[in-house]
Amino acid sequence: MATMKPSADSNIKIEVWMPATGWNGKLRGTGNGGLGGGTGANPNALAAGVRRGYVAVGSNTGHEGNSSYALDHPEQIKDFGYRSAHEMTVAAKALIRTFYGSAPKLSLMAESGGGTIAALSAAQRYPEDYDGLAVVAMSSYLTRHTFGQMWVWMATHKDEASFIPPDKYPLLAQAALGACDQLDGVKDGIIGDAEGCRFDPVSLQCKDAAAPNCLTTPQVEAARKIYQGAKHARTGAELYSPLYPGSELGWGQLAGGAEPLGIPVEFFKYYVLRDPKWDYKARPINFASDVEASDRAEIQPVNAVNPDLRKYFARGGKLLLIGGWGDAAVPPKVAVNYYNRVVATVGERATREHMRFFMVPGMGHGPGTTGAHNFNFDALSLIENWKEKGIVPDQLIVTHFADGKEVGKRLVCQYPQIARYKGSGNTEDPSSFECRPR
Repeated sequence: MATMKPSADSNIKIEVWMPATGWNGKLRGTGNGGLGGGTGANPNALAAGVRRGYVAVGSNTGHEGNSSYALDHPEQIKDFGYRSAHEMTVAAKALIRTFYGSAPKLSLMAESGGGTIAALSAAQRYPEDYDGLAVVAMSSYLTRHTFGQMWVWMATHKDEASFIPPDKYPLLAQAALGACDQLDGVKDGIIGDAEGCRFDPVSLQCKDAAAPNCLTTPQVEAARKIYQGAKHARTGAELYSPLYPGSELGWGQLAGGAEPLGIPVEFFKYYVLRDPKWDYKARPINFASDVEASDRAEIQPVNAVNPDLRKYFARGGKLLLIGGWGDAAVPPKVAVNYYNRVVATVGERATREHMRFFMVPGMGHGPGTTGAHNFNFDALSLIENWKEKGIVPDQLIVTHFADGKEVGKRLVCQYPQIARYKGSGNTEDPSSFECRPR
């Protein structure tokens, strides 16, 4: 463990875990979930790296505890946003040279959720730090991410009548499936073309009195707001991605609680409004003036959304970006918008050579094996094989789990193509599908 002080006000604590024997010659950087913090790095991520033969490095993202540092420590905002990940990487490479007698032959990072801030900051600000980066469930637009989270909670808590009981999420999920399941050519319990889905929850509106198998008018309006996504109160401009049909079983974290998720509350309290006593009930979020407050220059280091990856691509860097159409924590359009901006900035040819982007139908907040439907894959191996062995991930084959049991494998195509059913064959066999334009 070491403490890094790139500024007089910095307090970056790092940990470097190094295999005594069997080092594979590579470095794996790790990030932190949520808003970071803590006494050190994520030990589970470090242990996972060492078990695979990597030297693994992580940090506390430059602070301990909550985000109250943002009130009086602007240098620590920079540390959280990008500097801690860079400092830990530079230090780890120096230790590797001293301990093993040679530099790492490959430096990689495979992160999801909050850790994607560190990964994308490396590509955008420090292109020499990593050779390959895998980013799953892109959460690096933090100033807008928090507005999106509050929008969902406020939609179902406008008043008592607007609340959608969690036991009605399956009702919404089944109705969305009924409207859009067959868009990819097969009815298999998964919306294969979520972007093309035009589901309107008004189809569930109660005809007479409220009942368990329908939604009241205020509940329909709340669901519509969730599918619509956060909008600027004055201009109507989209502030953040909506949740998509197929995500309903995951709405509980943002929409179902008596209080909002802690991440946006903390961020608005200390970063945007700068009021430790802020009460979201007494003073609700304003989706116009508070947006302007969140655009202040001193806050922007927490975002990693710069699409100009020319320097990273020029030195041979590879970027794998993966999202889930069913993600209710980090909705799909965040990654879609970023990918489109990279193409517009860098050009299709360079993007094609150095970046791959996939959206996994039915997948929630990253890969896994639990839930009604989930999909598993090894992002670290994918980026490692691409950079080290030249195995380009032009398609993904993900393992499909239903209710915790492996049921087959699925083909996932590069965005904007979708996997369409060929008309016959086992739906849990990737060969039964082919990649086609929407």
